[in-house]
Amino acid sequence: MTPLMRSRRTLLAIVLCLGVLCAAPPDVRAQVGKPETQAVTIGLSVNDSTFLPIYLAESAGYFRDEGLTVKVLAFRGGSDLTRALVADSVHVAVAAPTSVLAAINAGEKVKVFYGGFNQAPFFWYAAPSIKTMADVKGKRLGITRFGSSTDALTRFALVAAKLDPNKDVRIIQGGGSGERLAALEANQIDAGIFTWPHNFAAADRGFNLIASQSDFMPDFPIQSFFAMQTFIDKNPQTLKGVLRAFVRAVRLAKADRDLSTKTLVSRAGLEEAYAARAYDQLVDGWREDGRLATETGMKKFFEMAIAAGDVDREWSRAEYWDDRFASSFKDWAPK
Repeated sequence: MTPLMRSRRTLLAIVLCLGVLCAAPPDVRAQVGKPETQAVTIGLSVNDSTFLPIYLAESAGYFRDEGLTVKVLAFRGGSDLTRALVADSVHVAVAAPTSVLAAINAGEKVKVFYGGFNQAPFFWYAAPSIKTMADVKGKRLGITRFGSSTDALTRFALVAAKLDPNKDVRIIQGGGSGERLAALEANQIDAGIFTWPHNFAAADRGFNLIASQSDFMPDFPIQSFFAMQTFIDKNPQTLKGVLRAFVRAVRLAKADRDLSTKTLVSRAGLEEAYAARAYDQLVDGWREDGRLATETGMKKFFEMAIAAGDVDREWSRAEYWDDRFASSFKDWAPK
């Protein structure tokens, strides 16, 4: 073989090798940043349609592509989830930032490290005799759990209606939206807070819309990724893998409406008649770059937290936010 032929063969081998790498599946590419921890438990505050990207990332194998073995668990509210996180039963939590504020106030070293769920998906429905939020005085209102985002939002809405949440109404823990709707139908509560698609179901069953979250705030950090600060510091590559899977799932959700609606039926337990309607309302609020709500939305979020008694002032972002992943998005995000 002549030197020229050997050079050509070497060049061909290099080109082929590069071609294999470029066409390699995501799990091969992700090995550049090998996860520090491979087995990860992700906790969700409830089983809800807003978590569609998490469901898709799991079912599509995106976590596995990142070299991760992920278990997804649903809880009965953000407060229960946060307790599990502090107890190390969960590594990564996805819930409203109100849960983080409560944990930090309790002395726990917890931080939000990614956003990406910026919707205002809550609505209050009531028995036919109740026409406005002011009419719930003396009535029973259903929320998920005390200390949850539904609790804080309900208290905020009551204050906006010039009612005292501690004196004028009885707030009752009722579980997820489906459970609260069943309680409303059974006359166990007089009004409740609902998200998509149970708000559609409530309307179809003759209950009155008495308030919408969008009446009070333009957008809202409805869910966020958070973890103990020690886990974030020790596992940056693991968390990048989790977030790469999330980013791919957001893209899949926006590209495939049919798959998304089927997933909402199978994973979130939505009725088929409502799944597509819920998807259409939610899809624009999923943000792959991990942003929190707008400046106005975050200001309203803290007004809500103050009204609920969770905090006594608006916090600086540094007090609850670890910016390392959002600020470096272009460096680690899938192409």
